[in-house]
Amino acid sequence: MSEMTITTIVEIDAPASQAWKLFGEGFGSWADWAPGIDKSTMSGPLAEGAVRVNETPSLGTVRQELVRFDRSGHALAYEMRDNLPPFFSRLRNDWTIQSLSGDRCRLEGEALFELRPHAVPMRDKLESKMGMTLEVFAMAFRDRLQDPRTA
Repeated sequence: MSEMTITTIVEIDAPASQAWKLFGEGFGSWADWAPGIDKSTMSGPLAEGAVRVNETPSLGTVRQELVRFDRSGHALAYEMRDNLPPFFSRLRNDWTIQSLSGDRCRLEGEALFELRPHAVPMRDKLESKMGMTLEVFAMAFRDRLQDPRTA
């Protein structure tokens, strides 16, 4: 089995507490700002084991289970449970928000992709595509936080 890990980092001109409110406490509402998600709903309270269902144009209905939710550490992780892209047998995203000086913060993500055997020869292309997708996601989050109309 072949794995691929992609790290995404973006610095944000907003306090970590404000970022966590939108990212962590707002986990069930990412459709409000994340590209590629038309609708998000949560089942259960924000805690490990809760499931978010996203409606997406590219994959249809996708269930994601929270496998880590750490309010005090501003960290969460989730795994896709169904409708994974056909190249992957597992997909997990781990995200943290870290405070920086001057009311700034950093969003850092580590995405783990387990490739299906037929996808291994396409690893470089998949890594590039998924890296760009995660970068666009992180920049959309940053832009939403830094937009004076939504602050």
